Amino acid sequence: MRLTDLSIDYQDAFKSFLEAVSSPVFIVDRSLLIHFMNQSAMQLCSLSTLPTEAHFDQMISDSGVVQLVQEALQTETPHKRRYTKGRGNISWQIAITPLSQSTEEKNFFSVLIEDMAELQRLEHAQQDFLANVSHELSTPLTAVRLLAETLEDIIDTDPDKAQQFVEKIEKEVQYLTGMVSELLELSRIESGQLSMTIEPVESAQIVREAMARMLPLAQRHRVRLLTDIQQGKTMVAADSKLIMRVLVNLVHNAIKFTPSGGKIVIGTALQKGQQRFFVQDTGVGIRTDDLPRVFERFFKTDRARSKADFIGPGGGGTGLGLAIARQVVEAHGGRIMAESLIGEGSTFTFTLPIAVPHEA
Repeated sequence: MRLTDLSIDYQDAFKSFLEAVSSPVFIVDRSLLIHFMNQSAMQLCSLSTLPTEAHFDQMISDSGVVQLVQEALQTETPHKRRYTKGRGNISWQIAITPLSQSTEEKNFFSVLIEDMAELQRLEHAQQDFLANVSHELSTPLTAVRLLAETLEDIIDTDPDKAQQFVEKIEKEVQYLTGMVSELLELSRIESGQLSMTIEPVESAQIVREAMARMLPLAQRHRVRLLTDIQQGKTMVAADSKLIMRVLVNLVHNAIKFTPSGGKIVIGTALQKGQQRFFVQDTGVGIRTDDLPRVFERFFKTDRARSKADFIGPGGGGTGLGLAIARQVVEAHGGRIMAESLIGEGSTFTFTLPIAVPHEA
């Protein structure tokens, strides 16, 4: 069927259908003259309108792609092939389908280009995720198994030692429970299933509540916990419970990596139309190479630098807290970032939008 054989209504319907396709679609004839491009194809070719007498090999200059299309046009049979170039930077699946089986000169063919790079990235991310989960679960599970075997041997002969092993098993189980809980929460956030109640909340209230909740832990580890509140009356649009968890998590990490006698400041201030919240510590700091990755799932900095009396293998966490914090902040329309210098400390900052007054 040729485009010129269609009635006006069918042409419009056909074009609307092609525009609804998210991948680039070209309608070409045997000479590679382009008769139609949807908006995705326009974007691929950096065009705003279809040029007069434009040919496919002018729009897509790669010879490998053009050759594939020409082969399909010559045989008038459907072709589908994966095309990769530049170490996977370009990964397309190209499907060429004849739209007419007649022998006339101007048969039409559709050329559909699917970008597989994002799919490949997601596949790699899924594989990495499964590998990380398996690794993170195997360590505490192995520890529990060994502890249980040892406990079985000494439970009758050394009750005091047996109690110590029971406590260690409880810590590992708590770690596993926390990891599973955080994995489920992260999954809900990333899938858009996390329920949020956005309401106006006073900035100072969030900081002071975090201070009150974390002060006992800071005192126990002999770390000074201070506040620095500016424009504290500013109302932010936030789910107070979720944002409180973000701030508490940042303070918890700061305490973990700040030596006794150090200082942590929880603060807030107005910044370029948004409210900024920050947690600044005088801890051991984060290596420059690690900074871009601290918000990745399962990424952990050197565990040896953390205090040894925290639950979890090696005194570290699950590696999910900062990933959850990033997802929560971004779900609020804010941004989270980290700055650090080895030996001088770290500053974690996130922003939240200002609440719109009810009158507005």
